[in-house]
Amino acid sequence: MAGHHEEGKPLLSAHVQSAAATDGGEEKKKLKKELTVLYGVGFLISDIIGSGIFLSPNGVIAQAGSYGLALVIWIVSGLMATGGALCYSELGTFVKKSGSEYAYIGEAYSFKKKNRYVATLGECMAFTYMWMFFVVGTPMSMAIDALLAAEYVVKPFYLNCDAPVVIVKLMAIVAVAIPAMLNAYSVKLTLQLSTFITFVKFIATAFIVALGVYHLATGCDTTFNDDFFKGSNYSPSGLSLGFYAALWSYDGWNALNFMAEEAKDVKTLPRAICIGMPIIIFCYALINLSFFAVLSVGELNRATAVALPFAYKTIGPTGEVIFSLLVTLSTFGAISAGILSDARVKFVAARDGLLPSFLCGVHNKFRTPLPAIVLSSIFIILMIIPSNLNQLVNSYSLAVWIFYGLVFAGLLIMRVTHKDVKRPFKPLVQDF
Repeated sequence: MAGHHEEGKPLLSAHVQSAAATDGGEEKKKLKKELTVLYGVGFLISDIIGSGIFLSPNGVIAQAGSYGLALVIWIVSGLMATGGALCYSELGTFVKKSGSEYAYIGEAYSFKKKNRYVATLGECMAFTYMWMFFVVGTPMSMAIDALLAAEYVVKPFYLNCDAPVVIVKLMAIVAVAIPAMLNAYSVKLTLQLSTFITFVKFIATAFIVALGVYHLATGCDTTFNDDFFKGSNYSPSGLSLGFYAALWSYDGWNALNFMAEEAKDVKTLPRAICIGMPIIIFCYALINLSFFAVLSVGELNRATAVALPFAYKTIGPTGEVIFSLLVTLSTFGAISAGILSDARVKFVAARDGLLPSFLCGVHNKFRTPLPAIVLSSIFIILMIIPSNLNQLVNSYSLAVWIFYGLVFAGLLIMRVTHKDVKRPFKPLVQDF
């Protein structure tokens, strides 16, 4: 029966097919396969390297207590994110459906149905995730980036005082509207923009690193001491909070899987991850070392936006303006990539009947999920208007890690329940 898989068949046979077209109407709901390895790497880097690296260094070192332990936390957190992304890539190469966690949770925990009118555990859990993601997840994450972008845009005009809240929030709304329009116009253009912003981020990263090296090479006072691990805090609570802060900066490691259905080849996702994630880890390590060379542990603890005091101490007031622009571009790329990902979750959920059907509509000319993009943007703006940064960060982090854990457990479950399904890519975990 339409809208239901056959009684007794695994969910994979009915729902994991990539929008299999049984008639002309279904064919129109298929997304174009535009995602290549190059675009995937650019999209991944653009999505991850955003506001986090300009916020988290003070949170990490506040818990680590030393430069050395802070750097270890940054690198290990990057490896953890890479491992998670590779696990997701296995799921993305055989669960050929956009939607990432929504699709994977729904498949992993959906066992045989006795009654087609009763939802499986997987369908209920996927439904719960979809609403969490719909209301809390990406809207909050993108609202954080938009507010930070707005802060950096207006700060040069209010050097000696705080910018008015209304102006900051209006700029944040603009920072959402522009990427939304680009997403609605063209997936390819959005991916090309992500790739371009990736190069801009490399320039920003190189600029920070170059300033740090110059600061050391010219004999300027440095905050490095003989013992790089002096003052380290090895308490479990301190380490946990340090990893928490660093992993926030790597958030987005799973973003490519939202576009699994649009990948040109089954190996596109793992190849893009294996190229993109090491680049991100290396960039983060270099940026942190540059911050360490210029700012003391105490200065890092006090600076929420670490790029601005770093720029002031190395260049002067002009440096604050330059870095405000660079950080704004970084967050702009993250917002664009986030809207792209979030719209795909709504698109797939609507196609499966869990959201109103108009959200799985595709623009006739541009072949993009326009209704889902518009609704995603509205939810982000609704998060911006009443909230502040701390509220958004705490609420977001509490929600998403519960579902990440469910996905990792689901991967192990599917190695048993779907052992006969071909997997083009198998990372990390051996067959049972």
